Amino acid sequence: MQDVHCHILYGVDDGAGSREESLAMLDIAAAGGTTQITATPHYRGAWKDWAAMRRVWAELRPEARARGIELTLGVEFFCEEFDRDILAGFARTLMRDGTGRILFELSRYSQVAHVEDMIYALQAEGLTVLIAHPERNLEFRRSVRAAQRYLDICCELVLSSSALALWPLSGIRRAAMREYKSGRYAYIASDAHSPEDYERHIRLLARINKGVTE
Repeated sequence: MQDVHCHILYGVDDGAGSREESLAMLDIAAAGGTTQITATPHYRGAWKDWAAMRRVWAELRPEARARGIELTLGVEFFCEEFDRDILAGFARTLMRDGTGRILFELSRYSQVAHVEDMIYALQAEGLTVLIAHPERNLEFRRSVRAAQRYLDICCELVLSSSALALWPLSGIRRAAMREYKSGRYAYIASDAHSPEDYERHIRLLARINKGVTE
């Protein structure tokens, strides 16, 4: 079982706050049957220390392997921080040390038309673009066509499992359920920022696997 969106690298963003928390997340993931995790630290605002991200990933990778988990390196790239000058560097690292995929985070108000050129630029570097938790985006929630438009430009959609645990009348949850039932999500990811988040993710996956999503 793989997890393509996890803030497991400690001290680089708002995810794990210490090495101990990162190791605890690995322990929980391993116990829950996870065999591959892509570490996806935020690249936005004050969280832009790419060298630190790579260093912590390299430090944790042997710990993950000891637990039967392959820890690959990714990044959650915020659309409003888009900068063509850093793309080549990201692409080289992610193609070599990661999976060749980049997690692309929409703003609340992003529309497909506004981010198409950014997505094409990422794809031109050889990267597969995964759209992070699109259910949080207003266009996605309001239009059933938005998801298909991302698929039409060769993106893949990533559901954050926590969306399925929200209040039943939540617009985020309704959109997540709609697209989950449609089969348009390529992945269900943890988006975990702490050991507690990962425990909730494993419980939610167990419910999903039993067909309990309502």
